[in-house]
Amino acid sequence: MKLVVNKINNERDFDTYFNTVDTFTRTNPFCKILGTNLDELENEELCYFTYRNDDKIVILMPFLLRRIMNEGFTDYYDVSSPYGYSGPLFNEDTSRAYLLDFWEAVDNWYKANNIVSEFMRFSLNLNHQFYTGKLVSTLNNVSGFIHPEKETQWENFKAKVRNNYRKAVSNNLAIKIINDSKNFDHVSIFYDIYIKTMKRLNADKSYFFSLNYFKNIIKLNKKNYAIAFVYKGDVAISAELIFISGQTLYSYLGGTLADFFDCRPNDFLKIQVMKWARANGHKYYVLGGGRSNDDSLYKYKKTFFPNDEDLIFYTGRKVINQDVYKNIVEKANINYSQSTTSISYFPKYRKPV
Repeated sequence: MKLVVNKINNERDFDTYFNTVDTFTRTNPFCKILGTNLDELENEELCYFTYRNDDKIVILMPFLLRRIMNEGFTDYYDVSSPYGYSGPLFNEDTSRAYLLDFWEAVDNWYKANNIVSEFMRFSLNLNHQFYTGKLVSTLNNVSGFIHPEKETQWENFKAKVRNNYRKAVSNNLAIKIINDSKNFDHVSIFYDIYIKTMKRLNADKSYFFSLNYFKNIIKLNKKNYAIAFVYKGDVAISAELIFISGQTLYSYLGGTLADFFDCRPNDFLKIQVMKWARANGHKYYVLGGGRSNDDSLYKYKKTFFPNDEDLIFYTGRKVINQDVYKNIVEKANINYSQSTTSISYFPKYRKPV
């Protein structure tokens, strides 16, 4: 078995990475958005591990190698997974023993290369198993089964969803679902709605992706994505970017124009996406979680699938070099405690001021 560290510095490197991702039987669509905001990265390198059994790659894991810029510690790095569902990618028939060996090899590489800490976002497919750091059950994610019988689906919704949908229909809303990867006009329409929504919510600056970021997502995912738009007349008033993996749809990012809240476009969009999914052979719709468990956003999403069991989104936190980690935190005038791997911001020295 051999662990290989691959860096992505140019277009040829990207092609090699994407071709390697495509060798797996079920591709995590979030693997394909690595590097979509490459121009916005500072003091970070795009990388991925491959774990080989002879000539066969059995595990792949993308990550960001980040230089620590705190004074006196610029010879050190930390590792973070890309935004979204991530962690190791492997085929379902891969021996779980490989995961044990993989994490051991990764930890050895960290120790030999001045890596201080690691923050990992995992997928919802149990790929957090055998992780050698601290696993944190971070968010409940709403996920639901798309029933082949639409009447059953309708009855399973909370009454509020059904009432909001009826109101949306009475407002003559229309749905348009696009998965064209050649024309980018619809991406600009989506972006306008998304950015206005982020401004209205006073979202963290990390959510203000560029238009080019979304265009790159479409280029890289091609037919493994869809954007759903709700129209009131000729005006697009709500939108959702969706990733597609096999029979599962993942709600990624979206927004709604505030002037049209009263038309109930969000409920209309979700139900229309389920109709589209049913017609196209998809069986599951992952809506994600809230900003925290049981907040208003989570409760809203849960109204669509009140009877379905949530999926748990795990994050992993690992301190490889305890002494250096403690020194960086204390030099940054941040309170250091042994609970460095709790659900609080990690790593502590990167917490926004």
